Amino acid sequence: MPAYEYECRDCKKVFTVFLSLKEYDANPKIKCPHCNSDSTARQISGFFAKTSKKS
Repeated sequence: MPAYEYECRDCKKVFTVFLSLKEYDANPKIKCPHCNSDSTARQISGFFAKTSKKS
């Protein structure tokens, strides 16, 4: 499940939300877990994949 980083515009805290692609496509209103504000902005974040194969 992909992780998305958001920043609260009110309290300036950065937090991570795990959403399936279907949930993300539904464009949900993300609330800050710290202050419960819905004034949040998605941040650009990196991507990594973990595999079981050894390099």
